[in-house]
Amino acid sequence: MNVLDVNRQSPVVIVDRDDVARRRLGAWLEAAGYAVREYATAREALEADSAEWLAVCLELVLDDMAGLDVLRHLRARDTTLPVIVLTRNLQLDTAVDATRMGAFAFLDKSSEPARLERTLQSAAKTRRMTWRAPRGAQEGGAERLIGAIVGRSAPMRTLARQLDRILQSDVPVCIFGETGTGKELVARAIHEQGARAKGPFVAVNCAAFSEALLESELFGHERGAFTGASAQHRGCFEQAQGGTLFLDEVGEMSPATQVRLLRILQERTLRRVGSTTEVRVDVRIIAATHRDLVAEVKAGRFREDLYYRLAVYPVKVPALRERPTDIISLSDHFLEKFGGASLVLADEAREALVRHRWPGNVRELQNVIQRAILSCDGERIELADLPPELRVLVLPPVPVAPPALQRMAEDLPPSPDVVVPLRELERREILKALTVTNGSITHAARLLGLGRATLYRRVAELRIQREPEPG
Repeated sequence: MNVLDVNRQSPVVIVDRDDVARRRLGAWLEAAGYAVREYATAREALEADSAEWLAVCLELVLDDMAGLDVLRHLRARDTTLPVIVLTRNLQLDTAVDATRMGAFAFLDKSSEPARLERTLQSAAKTRRMTWRAPRGAQEGGAERLIGAIVGRSAPMRTLARQLDRILQSDVPVCIFGETGTGKELVARAIHEQGARAKGPFVAVNCAAFSEALLESELFGHERGAFTGASAQHRGCFEQAQGGTLFLDEVGEMSPATQVRLLRILQERTLRRVGSTTEVRVDVRIIAATHRDLVAEVKAGRFREDLYYRLAVYPVKVPALRERPTDIISLSDHFLEKFGGASLVLADEAREALVRHRWPGNVRELQNVIQRAILSCDGERIELADLPPELRVLVLPPVPVAPPALQRMAEDLPPSPDVVVPLRELERREILKALTVTNGSITHAARLLGLGRATLYRRVAELRIQREPEPG
């Protein structure tokens, strides 16, 4: 395998309790041109510095910690680190959980080496792009609004104007938005375009740690403060001195941790766990959450005084469905970032991307594009390269209804003494509309008061048979 531009000082890390499997994979990776680092336990991997890792090959079955917990910790520490899950008999619910935690790909250990090769190439390319691309630089013609934020839509331009107002101040910012909308990207833009750009940017996902671990991660601890504390640890507040501390998913903090955080924000000092010494802190706080913190305050789950400390300047990142004009520009941006300038989207693929509702927002779109890049054979992403739930959104036009369909439609309305299931009534109304409009989805959708994409989806879900187009 020819691995271009691989930094030999940046290893691919293998975390696997099986010595034989770990060493076999390590030898194959070294022969392929990668630097390799191996760990048999989760503890060893999590104690190491992952900043220079190129990618991680993670076995989910470990002796000292669940693999999903290792994935959560790695992604909380470094959201750009590609983690490839290597395991046997991966269950669907496990795959869903791992996807939500940000797994880059899933491979069965018995997969062909060529498949792992392609996945690692894509992961390495993704990782190197995050190292090499300067923040705010123009890439591939994608329109940058501020920092690395891409978009042309009115909601995103409004967001950019809001951010411009607070770049040169130290006012605390709270970023609201659904999961996957890019809240950390917004936080990084505030930091990198602001007055503290020369200082560190430290991010911590508050949902990724238990209460005790989160306090140690944020505030640090002294040697011997608790079992396993073998050395002094400087927490995220101290690591971010002179820069920005990003508290992601701050709404998941426990009440006790909220109290400690509030004190630090008020006093600008902290005590490490197990210490009696006060440490001065000088950081800008940016928080983010997918929760409605006002509702959380009313429900008694989030402190009102902490809310007002964090949300001095609130901003909302719009969901992707609220800015559909950005879908294609983001898709093209991800295509070039992960696949190269030669890759393009076929028209049907573009139509499917625009019609999808994107419940996972930009993160879901990025994931779909990355998988499509791995699936396509040439330099063109076809509709067939997209997931099934997107492919059904683009169906060929319905031809003029056949005689059998017309007879079924004419059999309405049913007898007043017969109770027809709602699903069957919906199916009959759709059949009737298609008959009246000679198979025109556009006209039938208008009669039914539906969008075209919705009617296409219902036709597929209700398994309404259509005659093949004459040819």
